Amino acid sequence: MKKKAPVPETEYVSRYSAYRKERNDEQRPENAKGTVIRFFSLIRPHAFSMALVVFSALGSTVCNVIAPDYMGRVIDAVQRSIELRAKGGADITFAAAYHELFMLALFYGLAAVFSFTQEFFSAGLSQRLICSLRGEINGKLSRLPLSYFDRQTKGQIISRVINDIENVSSSLQSSIVTILTSLVQVVGSLVMMLLTRNWQMTLIAICLVPVSSLLSYFVSRKSKVWFRRYWNSMGDLNGHIEEMYAGHTLVRMFGREDRSKREFREITETLGHNNFMANMIAGVLNPVLSLIKNLNSVSIFLFGGYLYIGVHFGRLPAGSFSGIGQITAFLSYSGYFSSPIISLSKIINSLQSSLASAERVFAVLDEPEEPADNTENEPDGPSGGLVEFRNVDFRYVPERPLIEDLNLVAKPGSVTAIVGPTGAGKTTIVNLLMRFYEVDSGAILLDGTDIRTMSRAALRGNFGMVLQDTWLFKGTVRDNIRYGRADATDEEIETAAKNACIYDYIMSLPKGFDTVLNEDGTNVSQGQRQLITIARALAADPRVLILDEATSSVDTKTEQKIQAAMQTLMVGRTSFVIAHRLSTIQNADQILVMKKGRIVEQGTHESLLKADGFYALLYHSQFTDGIPPED
Repeated sequence: MKKKAPVPETEYVSRYSAYRKERNDEQRPENAKGTVIRFFSLIRPHAFSMALVVFSALGSTVCNVIAPDYMGRVIDAVQRSIELRAKGGADITFAAAYHELFMLALFYGLAAVFSFTQEFFSAGLSQRLICSLRGEINGKLSRLPLSYFDRQTKGQIISRVINDIENVSSSLQSSIVTILTSLVQVVGSLVMMLLTRNWQMTLIAICLVPVSSLLSYFVSRKSKVWFRRYWNSMGDLNGHIEEMYAGHTLVRMFGREDRSKREFREITETLGHNNFMANMIAGVLNPVLSLIKNLNSVSIFLFGGYLYIGVHFGRLPAGSFSGIGQITAFLSYSGYFSSPIISLSKIINSLQSSLASAERVFAVLDEPEEPADNTENEPDGPSGGLVEFRNVDFRYVPERPLIEDLNLVAKPGSVTAIVGPTGAGKTTIVNLLMRFYEVDSGAILLDGTDIRTMSRAALRGNFGMVLQDTWLFKGTVRDNIRYGRADATDEEIETAAKNACIYDYIMSLPKGFDTVLNEDGTNVSQGQRQLITIARALAADPRVLILDEATSSVDTKTEQKIQAAMQTLMVGRTSFVIAHRLSTIQNADQILVMKKGRIVEQGTHESLLKADGFYALLYHSQFTDGIPPED
């Protein structure tokens, strides 16, 4: 009966990521109230600026609420002057309204000053919030374990750092200020209407409230769902763009342009649909409430006209209505009273979008961080290079063991090669050694000290890594090599380049070591990028080297030169070499043959070949058509 093939190591990581994501989704309920409260904690360091913004906004609102009363007094004074002139009195004059005109101009002028102050401080506060929040989330990302980045796409991370934070700091802050000023405007307008002592028109004005409140409540619940989908789609779009343009060469080589365009179109259509639904639902309020507002104004005007005619012709008591000025003031107050409610459509649109973004940002800030460093046995200086694994167990997914009871000893200055089929746990050993993941049980020791009792910085300072996937940043060749050790001298950098067999090529560049590399070093070949990363590791002068198929991207001649140089450079350093081409590790002091997370064979190249076991099968399969079974 054929044995079941083992699950590849990449599949373990994928399942582990899905498991963690599912758990996080279950434990992170939507909580608009909690999100708003938490946002205020972000504003606390900027309390003075926020207080000025709120004070200015409230001052502007109060002035705008009081001003219509003086406008009504001016109109009434002019009306009385016209009526006296009609009865043969003095000429029409504004003398009786000079005080009201002055107060009207004063309040409108103060409203303008307060409004300018609000906009000025609000702009600065928004930018400071963006900077502080991005700094906080950037620091958080540096403290998150590698498992978080395994389960998140680059696009989602970029979207949260850029788009979501921008949306949170600007829209949410402005929405909160708008809500506060709207409350003051509504209450102030209601008080001023009641002071006019005409409860009938006041009742007409406030009949808008219950209808608007119910509509706002239902629209808010519906629109938030679509805004969350919109920002998730934005993250998918960022991830697709980053993936397609980073791998544009492969896309073209395999003729996948049409597929890439089709996927892009599908994502943008989903993004557009989510955006349309969110804004369409939130936008329903605007025309409906505007219609209610207009009907409300017409009702006030008609009822005011009825009162004016009644008083003018003696059908109503003379003191029950002051005149046209009162109608004008009431129309203004009705507008001030209803405008904040009408603007809820825009506020809800912005607020729900901001809350959706805020929840995504806070989800990152709530991610569990790496355990705090234990500096109980902090090393005083460079390590000697003795590495031990003692009874180590580890699994990405709790119910699926990957590494069980792993034991090995790498002596100082020795070369340990790790080989085995895909999913055997080779890269996982490196991840555990660097404390990218923590062991479930057992211990890893450096010079006899458990690595969990020293800080990660101190531990990793003893290691140099060269991975199969190269990484270079935009900058000079010199800066890219110096990245391994910031205090490396120019002579040490040049020596590292010579030992990595890249010195002659660098000197052939237009500016030598000062030549600027493009982002990810795309203006040099893959093999040359690999050699630069090797030079970077050598410049760091580590006590322990980790080489994950470091010569896989160079030609045969260059590989031979690097192998010869490595034999010299590895003297005095403990080296771990993850190899797929077994011809490159024949001179290793010990070879660990891994299968299903266990070391099934261990020895030198010659002894393992003589044993005629799994290693011999792997070795001979690379020179024949046979493929060794993984079980």
